[in-house]
Amino acid sequence: MNLVQFPDDMRLYAGTTQGVFKVNPDNGIVTRLGPLDTSVEAVAVQGDTILAAITPDYGMPMRAPLHPLHGRGVMRSTDSGRHWAPCGGLLDGAQVTALAWGAGGFIAGTDPASILHSYDLGATWAEGTPLSGLAGASRWDYPLPPHTAHVMTIVPHPTRSMIQYAGIEVGGVVMSSDGGCNWHEIGATDPSASVHPDIHGLAICPGAPHVMYAATPDGIYVSETAGATWASRSNTLDPLYCRAVAAHQTDPDMAITVATWGTSGFFGREAHRTGARVMRTVDRGLTWTQVQGLPEHFQPTPALVADPLVTGRFFLPLFSGELYVSTDDGATWELLVEGIPTMLRLIAA
Repeated sequence: MNLVQFPDDMRLYAGTTQGVFKVNPDNGIVTRLGPLDTSVEAVAVQGDTILAAITPDYGMPMRAPLHPLHGRGVMRSTDSGRHWAPCGGLLDGAQVTALAWGAGGFIAGTDPASILHSYDLGATWAEGTPLSGLAGASRWDYPLPPHTAHVMTIVPHPTRSMIQYAGIEVGGVVMSSDGGCNWHEIGATDPSASVHPDIHGLAICPGAPHVMYAATPDGIYVSETAGATWASRSNTLDPLYCRAVAAHQTDPDMAITVATWGTSGFFGREAHRTGARVMRTVDRGLTWTQVQGLPEHFQPTPALVADPLVTGRFFLPLFSGELYVSTDDGATWELLVEGIPTMLRLIAA
């Protein structure tokens, strides 16, 4: 079901409990790409090549609805999803939690936390600086079994292709200046100017890339120094537990976040048991207001997408299979597509 018409310039790719699905935002056509009988935790796309990270087994019974498969690594298609084969090498058997395309290659984050890169469209992989060797890595943790920190999100810099950022759950933010080969921790050591270490999402304003937003269980943090220093910006933000965040394409003062009263459908919670709101700021996080047009009760996923081509357009996937769109800078939302299997991630490519 398609309620909004758009130019046919890009596609949305959803990682679901039944593989990767492609959504055409112009005509509402949804295409299942595979891999079959596979739950997909993360997706990355470049041209005809699609990478799909198989949902890891985090060792938590509450994750059972997501059909986790231990040690399945990443599946790769080089023909737009018609055929799939496992990525071998260093990704063979890995628990991959994040994928991205940037600096001419694919980047993969894992649990336990490590970051690998590929410059041959996912055929082979290499690891640069082991994250375990970073000064602060000994403090990284995760509150639930197996208590290992993992890479939650990877975000390329919008204008400087060699710079990449990654959010560690729970560990903070790391940065690469050489296309994802080597990484170092960023952020102030002074607690008053540092980011919360439990990173759920990162977003950069393409029009002002020194402005970054971080979603954490203690609200939103904003950096105006490209991640060097941070400040909590959660006044009037209710609830505080933020799962995803998206920055406006040109206005650094504007951002949207998905906030819940709990861990939401991503961990098998029913919508009426946790509740969620999509909140919006137009003053760089100083104040937040609830957006309009979404269901009273819904189960958000850890995904919120700013259209890379159309300014002011955003996409919100729900755990229950609906995909909503906003065309007015996130202020109001409409149903775009429904009936997709449980969505875990969403990207635009």
